[in-house]
Amino acid sequence: MLPKLKYRNMEPPGGWVYRDLDTGMYLNSLRNIDDLIRRCKAHRHANDLPIPDDFGEKIEASIAYSVAPELAIGLPETRVLNQHMASLFEVNKKTNQYLLDWRLKCKMEMVEQHEAEARAAQCVGCQNNNRVICLTCKGIDQWVNGWTGRHTKQDKHLGVCSCDGIVLYATIHSALENKGEFPEQCWKNKK
Repeated sequence: MLPKLKYRNMEPPGGWVYRDLDTGMYLNSLRNIDDLIRRCKAHRHANDLPIPDDFGEKIEASIAYSVAPELAIGLPETRVLNQHMASLFEVNKKTNQYLLDWRLKCKMEMVEQHEAEARAAQCVGCQNNNRVICLTCKGIDQWVNGWTGRHTKQDKHLGVCSCDGIVLYATIHSALENKGEFPEQCWKNKK
């Protein structure tokens, strides 16, 4: 039996994303898992590839393997997370909490676009701009941009802030005060 998502209607951290193993293409949906499955089937059909009867279940299983274990059911007992996946889970968890706090504490108030651009430009040159995790490959960029609804010229060069473990896309637009220890010159440092 393939693993399943515990909350099938809750968008996972990183969004609804699936990589077709035959074409290498990353496919995504901004709606739900059923839309993702429909898009993946259409992709395979357009490329004259077979579509197995359990293709939808395999897509859901691939997402179940990529989320935190508490968000999936039917995962093998012997499953061991590699360091990369453990880091990805932690980044998703911290970013998700930041976005929820932004909505609850700050009503999703944003700084002006020019301020977000200035913040992004500063982050690009910072040594704490960690780009080990490919945010685009994991669909995290679209997940976060779904919250902010905005972009900057620097988006493709932004990663995760090593100081707080939060995706930089999430913080540069937000008027929510950041918590943590930041370098003296960092725009997040309010000391």
